[in-house]
Order: sequence, then structure tokens, then C-alpha cells
Amino acid sequence: MSTRCHLSSFRICLCLLAVATLSGCASRKVVTAIEDQRYVPGPIAQVQAPVADAQVSLPIPSEPRATVQIEKPIGPPMAEEAGVTARPIAPAAPSQPPARSMPELADVFFDFDRSVIRDEARSRLESNAGLLKSQSGEKVLIEGHCDERGTSAYNLVLGERRARAAAQYLRDLGLPSSQIQITSYGKERPFCEEHSEACWQSNRRAHFTR
Repeated sequence: MSTRCHLSSFRICLCLLAVATLSGCASRKVVTAIEDQRYVPGPIAQVQAPVADAQVSLPIPSEPRATVQIEKPIGPPMAEEAGVTARPIAPAAPSQPPARSMPELADVFFDFDRSVIRDEARSRLESNAGLLKSQSGEKVLIEGHCDERGTSAYNLVLGERRARAAAQYLRDLGLPSSQIQITSYGKERPFCEEHSEACWQSNRRAHFTR
């Protein structure tokens, strides 16, 4: 009786031992080669950061620049636009003072067919002499003129006598002969073209030119 009990207990222990051995073998990994011992990483878990902590980089808009449009003047193109080389403008020459205008010399008139200096002509000749003396060395030309009556040859001689009479009067007033020249045009260069006594009187003259 006791022997059977011991055998039963022993069988029970063997059964328990077998069950424990099998369960331990099932949890162990069997290594069959050295290549099987390498580490094989699994998929990396991607952790999504919270929206509140995410930093979002947004492009900063640039400030608009003011555009200034320069309007070109309407007109002919400038030298640079027309392809013309601009030349430097020379400085203006210093302006010279205007020449002083000289007073006009007065004419003297004669009677018909005469070469005698009349009384009213003396004051004019004296004024002419004073102006010529103030301009030392300046020469004067005395032209003898006649009206249209008479021949051309006769009037040329009469005009010369009138010019000589005026020149002699200037010499008597102290004007040197080197400043005096005479000529005669007779009736060839009349001052007046009308056929009247007033017009003829204006043509009977001694005319002074410088």
C-alpha cells in the first residue's frame, strides 16, 4: 500500500517536472547560428509634436517701394538722346563799351548860282569846326551839290566852288588843311527829287561827311 503511494507521488512529480520543463523551453529563443544574434531594429515611432509647440515660418512680405516717374519735357531731344556730342559752351567775351556816337556835322546852303557863305551858314561852320578840332586827326569830306537847273559840266564847277568856300571858312577858324578834303557832285546826287523851289534850295548845299 505504501509502495503504491510512493510510486504515485513520484509520477506526479515527474509530470509536474515535465510540464515545468516544457513551459520554460517554450519561453526561450533557440539560437542556432551567430548571424541570428544581430540586432534588428523595429520601425521608429513618429511622434507628432503638439500643434501649440510647432513653429511655423511664414514669409515676411517686403514693403512696397514708391515708384517715381519722371516726365520728360516735350520738345526736341537732348544732345545725349539724339546721339550728338555736346560741346562745351565757350565763355562769352567781355562786352566792350559801345562806341560813342559823334554829333552830325551840319550842312550849309547857298543861293541860286552863288558860292558865297551866307550869314546863317557861319554859325553852322563854327560848330563844325569845334567838333572837328575835338577829334584831332579826323578828316572831313566836303561835298558840293547843285540843283537840277543848268548843265552837268557847269554844276560840277559850281559845286566845287561851294565846297572850296566852306573849306576855306573852316581853315580860317583854325582847322588844319590836312583834315579837310573836297569833292563836287554837281546835280548828279540830289537830296530831293521834286521840281520846286523848296526842293532846289535843299540841293544847293555843302554836305559834310566823316
